[in-house]
Amino acid sequence: MCGIIGVTTESGESAAVPIYTGLLALQHRGQDSAGIACTSGKRVSLVKAPGLVESVFDEKTLSSLEGSCGIGHVRYATIGASLNRDAQPFMDEGNRIALAYNGNVANYEELSKPFAPLESTCDAEVIVRMLGRAFAADRSVEGVFKGVAEVMEKVNGSYSVVAAVTGVGIVAFRDPHAIMPLAMGRKAGKEGDEYAFASETVALDAIGYEFIRDLKPGEAVVAGFDKKTYSREILPGKPAHCMFQWVYFARPDSTIDGRSVYDARLELGKELAALYKRDGRGADVVVPVPDTSRTAAQAMSEATGVPCREGLIKNRYIGRTFIMPTQLKRDKAMQVKLNPVSAVIEGKRVALVDDSIVRGTTGRKIVALVKKKAKAVNMFVTCPPLKEPCFYGIDFPVRDELIANGRSVEGIREFLGLDGLTYMTLDGLKKAIGLPGLCMACLTGEYPTEISKALSSKVAAARAQERTEVQKEVHQGPQQVLG
Repeated sequence: MCGIIGVTTESGESAAVPIYTGLLALQHRGQDSAGIACTSGKRVSLVKAPGLVESVFDEKTLSSLEGSCGIGHVRYATIGASLNRDAQPFMDEGNRIALAYNGNVANYEELSKPFAPLESTCDAEVIVRMLGRAFAADRSVEGVFKGVAEVMEKVNGSYSVVAAVTGVGIVAFRDPHAIMPLAMGRKAGKEGDEYAFASETVALDAIGYEFIRDLKPGEAVVAGFDKKTYSREILPGKPAHCMFQWVYFARPDSTIDGRSVYDARLELGKELAALYKRDGRGADVVVPVPDTSRTAAQAMSEATGVPCREGLIKNRYIGRTFIMPTQLKRDKAMQVKLNPVSAVIEGKRVALVDDSIVRGTTGRKIVALVKKKAKAVNMFVTCPPLKEPCFYGIDFPVRDELIANGRSVEGIREFLGLDGLTYMTLDGLKKAIGLPGLCMACLTGEYPTEISKALSSKVAAARAQERTEVQKEVHQGPQQVLG
């Protein structure tokens, strides 16, 4: 899961500043690295490095990025063995195209062979090589569409893409199932309308572009230097939007595929309230695990009459632990991330609300913190048990990592040290999100693309090895590439 943005501006203006602002709004989607690439139509300039957006870019680096259209990226790794080499965006060999994407290519190993040797171990490089090859043969909008068609025909996985193409403009496209989000915005300019594409509508809000619509499954859109837009539904398929966007990843002030994230989380809280009443576990206070579950906890509180209080305070200078690249980093961050408020939980029966339980290691530490003070702790989770690996952009491709795989709810409760554990139901999740086409493969094992047992095993083994290599890597400084 990553955050991407593509922007066109007035001729002579730099796209780097609005892209930077948009990336700040998308920082919650990736903390490993950040990058921006811009083009004036003839050349591409690129700056990328490990770290948060504010640490990678300053006034000097932003001023080096010339061009009225460009793209940006914040990375949360689901593939790759290097925080440095795998930072996005990537450029094709002729520096004609710079590309950033959100998703995961399950058949990366197979697709990478014709392009060997690659500069990285990131699947985005394979996609930019495919586009670059098609564009080299036909340097036009049609050539770009041909490259997108090749990607859609060959890639098994999920991908929402933005690319800066010399002589053309910005191209954005979404996989045939629209698994990962991609929104389009517009702003009136002196020379004509300017366009932007982003993983979430909050990024469009931040840079002053009005949301128009979400890209359709299998659709590609070009916002050209000629101030025209070109759209084509290249390989439309049945929608399978990642349910985890509404449960965890997206900001609550975003709207994804027509569904407000905030409203969906309110509905999740109402569904939890019904389960609370069904199970008959009493509580004196509802406490959210900050920050994602706060909205659901408030709704649960209103529906049950049990007061909601901030019983856990989050250190604002610690990032999202779930998307940190290694377990060691997650464990270290957890030591200082949360602190209980004794006045709220001491001697109380606590209804602890969390968005999901993935590996259980973080949850176990949180429960232990609360149990030191509370009389009893019952957890209510807005996501059903995660039992199957994800191959589309959430970093749990190894089945054995998932605490719910092969364990009963009672077994999970014991592992976490809880007095009671209540998960959201599948029907409750679908009702709360309220969209007909959802990818819930991590809950049900029903994947929207073909994932064989052999491919599943290969991806899991490769990811385990990559994590080992990332653990050893020493961070380097910013990398600047001028084409």
